[in-house]
Amino acid sequence: MLVTEGTLPDEVIDLSAGYRRVPAGRIINAVTWMEARAPVPDLAQPLAMTRMTEPDCASYRAIFLEIGAPWLWDRAAEMSDAEIATQFAEPRHHLYYGHDEGGGHVGMVEFRVGDDDEIEITYFGLFPSLTGRGLGKRLMAGALDQAWRLAPGRIWLHTSSFDHHSVIGFYRACGFEPYAAGFEITDDPRVKGTLPREAAPQIPLIETEWVPGAR
Repeated sequence: MLVTEGTLPDEVIDLSAGYRRVPAGRIINAVTWMEARAPVPDLAQPLAMTRMTEPDCASYRAIFLEIGAPWLWDRAAEMSDAEIATQFAEPRHHLYYGHDEGGGHVGMVEFRVGDDDEIEITYFGLFPSLTGRGLGKRLMAGALDQAWRLAPGRIWLHTSSFDHHSVIGFYRACGFEPYAAGFEITDDPRVKGTLPREAAPQIPLIETEWVPGAR
């Protein structure tokens, strides 16, 4: 499931109704900000969570991209080994790998503790081959168990229309409620070369501006 980084923008843009085009090479997605202010009792049996403060950089990058490339996550592809090491050595930035009862690695969660007594979940996801088995809620239960131990005032995230259509319902079942909506425009990582061109085929790749009458 896609969770992308970034705080709630300060500005509110009052756009007139209607369609808009974005330049070729850019992608746009609808964003929903959600928050939880208390744990959900008996959410699910939490998976075992292992915090990684010194992850192997190549393994982390491979895990991140296996989980995230189908949703156009590309941050790890842009980070150097030194940047990865520095990020997770910082006490406020948490990386956890979730494991099932057999010790199998099923997914990852990242969250960041803010200066304002809040925690932002920045990335969350299962390996694609493991979806549909009820592990997502268990992974989230494990992540929230770790996060609520730090006694934040709230835990928040924002998710994207690139993700599965059930994502809002999933997060609501985990105790999050929507509180703002907006959109994000970014460079397409398949165009800039940080992800393979065949990644996320469900999201159209448009490289050339449309010209009326051109073929």
